[in-house]
Amino acid sequence: MAAWWRLLAAGVLVAGLWAAVLWVAPSVPSTAPEEPSLRVAARPSDMPATETGPLRAVIRSGVAAPGGGRFDRFEVSGQPVVAPVNARGQVAFFATVLRAPAREGIFLADAGGIRKIAAFGDALPGGGALAEFGAHPLPSLNAAGHVAFLAQIAGGRATEGVFLAGGDGLQSIAVAGDDAPGLPSGVLVGFDAPALNDNDELAFVATVRRGRDTLDVLYFWNGRRLQRMVAEGDRLLRIGGTMDKIGGPALNNGGVIAFPAAVFKGPTLGGIFVVGARDLRLLVGAGGRTPSGAMISRFSERVAIDDEGGVAFGSYLGETGSSREAVLRIGPDGLAETAVEGAPAPGGGHYAGFGPWPTVAPSGVTAFIAALDGGAGPLAAFAGSAGDVRRVAAMGERLPNGESIGRFAPDAVAVAGPGGAVTFATTAQEQDERNAIYCRCPQAAR
Repeated sequence: MAAWWRLLAAGVLVAGLWAAVLWVAPSVPSTAPEEPSLRVAARPSDMPATETGPLRAVIRSGVAAPGGGRFDRFEVSGQPVVAPVNARGQVAFFATVLRAPAREGIFLADAGGIRKIAAFGDALPGGGALAEFGAHPLPSLNAAGHVAFLAQIAGGRATEGVFLAGGDGLQSIAVAGDDAPGLPSGVLVGFDAPALNDNDELAFVATVRRGRDTLDVLYFWNGRRLQRMVAEGDRLLRIGGTMDKIGGPALNNGGVIAFPAAVFKGPTLGGIFVVGARDLRLLVGAGGRTPSGAMISRFSERVAIDDEGGVAFGSYLGETGSSREAVLRIGPDGLAETAVEGAPAPGGGHYAGFGPWPTVAPSGVTAFIAALDGGAGPLAAFAGSAGDVRRVAAMGERLPNGESIGRFAPDAVAVAGPGGAVTFATTAQEQDERNAIYCRCPQAAR
């Protein structure tokens, strides 16, 4: 009988311990920042089919800007100009404005005209005002017309932040000075431009200070809280080595994040990774071989991902002492060469180099800027898939309406959008010409 009492007492003690574990587990502190939760937008499933219209200028310098003044430039110190387009024909873009209190801002062009998303001097939630949009003003646009961007802050408790302009107005997703989620004693001190999908989810790289050290950390915003995905210094157990510097991420509608990164003391010096809705995985590393047998030596600082998980990126191919540029895609069918320096270019001439990075539409169509030897112009925009790339427009080409396409902006980026849409920016060459953003767009939404 005494033995039975001892067993019963032990059972009660074990049950009590398990109850304590289950009680404590839900009380782990949340990694959510101190901002209100975002109402997540449903993915538009009933978006009407649209037809891609002719190439046209959606905005030019000299046009009146919302709030006063006139648009001037669509770039900052020659940095890449990115103007994303959605299936409704809306185009988001950065611009500087002359003779206006708001000297620069993020704007949205559609059939109804141009409206301001955010501009210099705008008040921010939590205090302070928008100052500048950084050295790389790269807005990100989704199907609902919501825009994510990076901006500097004046007069507030923070100096920089990542913001989302959506159906609930302007929301701060993360600001410098906040505690770094997932990194005890870490503080957010800086950010790279965010990527946005149709579910109002974001991915971005933050600079985190911990003690005397700073490190890159990839974060994912799921509409409610900020989640740490991977950080510089993390051990790559299945790959080998540790994560080093992390490049600009891309995010698809399935929640998969693709990003380039360097690897410290691993089997490869770096490569293209995916994480998020998928386990962390190296898709392709430096030293890998293309279908033609060329070795991959370097990757572009940013990549793009489609809804099937295919990742497009720029790279350098070749052995020591000899290299050439290429636009590659890694997907379910393996690695493919979309365009390679020296190969014939659609519309005449040969590829002589490529822009900073390619972009990709949800359907997998890749767009890029290329320099040409013996082509219709020195630079041109292209779009398509491996084996089916077509020229969209060339510098100096004359459109059916008689308009001549100007000089491509330094380090310009061609942006692929749904339904075959492509955008790119040009800069004025002559005194009577104007800076412009062109789009082969779906019929604009009204």
